[in-house]
Amino acid sequence: MASQARRLANIRLVTFDIYNTLYMPAEPVARTYARPLWRHGLNIDEHNVAAAFSCAFKQTHSQLPNYGCKMSMTSRQWWELVIRRTWIDVGVNLSDHPELKPEIPRLIDYFATGAGYAIFPDVPRVLKHLRRKGIKVGVISNMDESAEHVLKHFGIREYFDFVIKSISVGVEKPDAEIFEMALIAVNIPAYDSLHIGDSYELDYLPATKVGMKALLVRRDTSESFDLESTKSINSIGDIIKMI
Repeated sequence: MASQARRLANIRLVTFDIYNTLYMPAEPVARTYARPLWRHGLNIDEHNVAAAFSCAFKQTHSQLPNYGCKMSMTSRQWWELVIRRTWIDVGVNLSDHPELKPEIPRLIDYFATGAGYAIFPDVPRVLKHLRRKGIKVGVISNMDESAEHVLKHFGIREYFDFVIKSISVGVEKPDAEIFEMALIAVNIPAYDSLHIGDSYELDYLPATKVGMKALLVRRDTSESFDLESTKSINSIGDIIKMI
């Protein structure tokens, strides 16, 4: 079992990952990707869509990391490629189904706002607590421009002193540089800072490597990591008792 984190002293900055840390998809992503196919009479199994989406996302990220920003690609073009690859992988020949073409921008728009997500219920309470304590609060995320829109949709953007999005700075987690950008933004040393996220590889490990304290929110039970040394919490709300 992962090590349960104890009370933390002298924390002046708390940074958060956002996707699956502060909010999550409103429904399984595969279901959302399958709905346009179902609406047009295509009987595609949701589990097949899930597998296809996972492959399409990994393939596209491998070929065009960070939403293709260094290849002069827009995030909308990047996501369109993911959607097309997902549907093709489940046997949908888009040339035979022109009715699906307008569904692609609708799907992108759905996830570009808060409509496609649900906030974890304890998040606003935690952010208010940190602000009352005078602690700087920020975001370090491998998200595209939609991050700002989603935070505003849920009424929590005002609690953050800064939002660092990988697409805007040209660097993705787990690169140490994106964590160092956060420290520089508020001129607070790593040893007085805490990063919280749901990924051991993208959040916990790189944050500790730059000298920050870190907490892993246990949302992805499939991810492997050192159970003995990893400080973890079961929900964001646990932070209130620790800071």
